[in-house]
Amino acid sequence: MINRSKAPNIQTVGTLNLHRPTLHHLSNGIPVYEVNLGSQNVIKLELIFNAGRWHEKEKLIARITSQLLKAGSHQHNAEQLANFFEYYGASLNVYDGFNTVNIQVYCLSKHLKALLPMLQELLTSPAFPEEELTKLLKRNRQNLKVQLQKNDVVAYRLFTEKLFGTEHPYGYNSSEDSYNTVSIESIQRHFKENYTASSCTIFVSGKVSSTIIELLEQHFGNLPSAAIVATPTWELTAIEPPRTIHQVLSEDSLQASIRIGRRTFSRKHPDCDAFYMLNMVLGGYFGARLMQNLREKNGYTYGVYSSLETLSHSGYWYIHTDVGKDVKDAALAEIYQEIQRLQDTPIPVQEMEMVRNYTLGMQLTSLDGVFNIASINKSLVTIGLDDSYYYNFIHTIKTITPEQIQIMAQRYLNKEDLLEVVIE
Repeated sequence: MINRSKAPNIQTVGTLNLHRPTLHHLSNGIPVYEVNLGSQNVIKLELIFNAGRWHEKEKLIARITSQLLKAGSHQHNAEQLANFFEYYGASLNVYDGFNTVNIQVYCLSKHLKALLPMLQELLTSPAFPEEELTKLLKRNRQNLKVQLQKNDVVAYRLFTEKLFGTEHPYGYNSSEDSYNTVSIESIQRHFKENYTASSCTIFVSGKVSSTIIELLEQHFGNLPSAAIVATPTWELTAIEPPRTIHQVLSEDSLQASIRIGRRTFSRKHPDCDAFYMLNMVLGGYFGARLMQNLREKNGYTYGVYSSLETLSHSGYWYIHTDVGKDVKDAALAEIYQEIQRLQDTPIPVQEMEMVRNYTLGMQLTSLDGVFNIASINKSLVTIGLDDSYYYNFIHTIKTITPEQIQIMAQRYLNKEDLLEVVIE
C-alpha cells in the first residue's frame, strides 16, 4: 500500500529525443516540414511568413495587415469566412510577431481538403476592405487608451523603448499618431512584398498522409515569388542615460510596476543556454529565489519572475513584478540583493539539482504531443538552427555547474548595466 505521508523519490529525466520533421519542397520552393505523429485524425497547418515588424517599412503595418487578413477575400467577407471554418469545426488564427506572421489552421484531417481552397483564396485575393480597416483602427485606439492607464503596460512600453529605441522594430510602441498614418495602400504593399513563396515556410503536423502534401502543392505550389525587396536595416545603438526611470502615472495608484533588465542576445549566442539556467535560478519558476524572497519571506507581491526573451536578431532579459507603493523601495533593494548573492556565492548543489530537474521536466513536458514537437522544430527552423542546438541545450541543462551560473551572473547582471523602470 502506498504511504502517502512520504513524498515520492525524485526521478532523474533520462534521454530526450526530438522527432526530426520530414522536409518537402513545393514546386515554387516553399519548404514544408512534416511532423507525422499521433493516432488522432487531427491536423495543424501553419504557414509562416517573414512579414513581421522586422520587415515593415512603416510602423504598425505588419500587425494591421495580419489583423485584416481575417476580414475576408474578394469572394467571401469576414462573416462568411468565419461561418465556413465554423461549419467544419476548424479554427483559423493569425499571429503577428517581431519577425514572422503565422497563419494557423486546426482541423480534422478529413476536412483539410475542403478548407485549403478558402485559405488559398485569402492568400491570393485578400480584400482589405476600407470599412473594416476603419473599424479596426477605432478598436485599437480605444484599446490603447485603456492600456495606457495600466502601470504594468506603461512600464513595459518604457522599458522596451529604452532598450531598443523608439524607431527600432523591437522597441517602438503604438501611439495615436502611428494609427493615423495607416492606409490601405501601405497594407497592400506590405502584403505584396512579404506574403510570398520566397518568404514562406509551412509546417504540417498530426496524422499526415501523402495526400495532404499533394494538396499543399495544389493550393500553395503556385503562390508567387515577389521581386527581391531589401529588408530594412535596423541598427542597435547604445542605451542613452538615464538607466533609472521612475514615473507617477496616477496619484491614486496603490501599486508600482517594476521592470529591471538589459539587452541580451539571440539563441545563437554561446552564452544563451547558460544564461537561461541563471534566469531559472533567479526568477524563472515559482520556487525561484526572487519568489522566495519577495513573496514568501517579505510578502511584497503575489508574484515576481524573470524572463529571457530571445529574438531572431537580439534579445532581452528582465525582472517583472507589481508591488505595493509603500514597499517598492524595499522590493528593489531585495531584488538587487538577490542578484548580488548570485554574483558573490555559487548556489548550493542541492538547489542546482532542483533547478536542473525542474528544467528537464519542463523540457520533457514540451515533447508531449505532436503539436508541441512541431512547435519546437518550428522555433528552431525559423531562426536558422537545427536539432543539434536542442541537444546541446539539453546537455547544458544536465551539466552546468554552480560556478558557471556565478560566472554568468558576474558577466551579465552588473547593476550599472541594468535598466530600471518603476511606474506607480
